[in-house]
Amino acid sequence: MDLDFKIVNNDICVKLVGEIDEYTARSLRDDLDKLIEAQGFRTMTFDMQGVTFLDSTGFGLVIGRYKKLRAKRAELLLKNVPPQVDKVFRTSGLYSFVPIVK
Repeated sequence: MDLDFKIVNNDICVKLVGEIDEYTARSLRDDLDKLIEAQGFRTMTFDMQGVTFLDSTGFGLVIGRYKKLRAKRAELLLKNVPPQVDKVFRTSGLYSFVPIVK
């Protein structure tokens, strides 16, 4: 899993590429949590265009970052969600509290 991010004003866009599974979620979670703690921003957008697979651990990673951001009065947004991941997010009801942006 590669992690690349770009900060513009008070917003951060995190580009995720590869698989988000039990193996990759641990290091990804640590990296994202460091960003959340170190930066003062209003939104974090996950650009998921390059995500090829997401399992329940990956889903939990998204939910956990949502909760951490919410506690800091920041918002999590999703962008470019691939069809196989979109199916998981729609089925789970994630979009009712984590919106998709273009």
